[in-house]
Amino acid sequence: MPSEYRFLVFTPGEAATALAAFARKSGKPLPTGRLTGAEPSGARVIGGQLMIETASGPAEAVAFSAEEVLEALIDFCLNRRIPLPMSSEKTLEKLHGRFALRIGHIDSIDFQMRSHAPRVE
Repeated sequence: MPSEYRFLVFTPGEAATALAAFARKSGKPLPTGRLTGAEPSGARVIGGQLMIETASGPAEAVAFSAEEVLEALIDFCLNRRIPLPMSSEKTLEKLHGRFALRIGHIDSIDFQMRSHAPRVE
């Protein structure tokens, strides 16, 4: 049976809002300043950075682990009533330079069915 996946792709502003809210909730210190965006770090999402423009100089990057980013984005969706199936697997990915949640079920494959597959000759 085919598997179906849904992707939620977040703008840099939405990701920044989610990470800042997560930092406040978890007690993670942030510098005082204006949020300018958030971006994934690593080839595949290993974590992320929240960019904050401070009055004292250049923008500062605050690092977040993949687990923190995932929790922040799930909380963001729940707070905005964006439906997320409870039983589905939620995976953090990088898609076109943005954070994305991949939502879906991974079904186990019955390898015995392959022997009963129709043959094309």
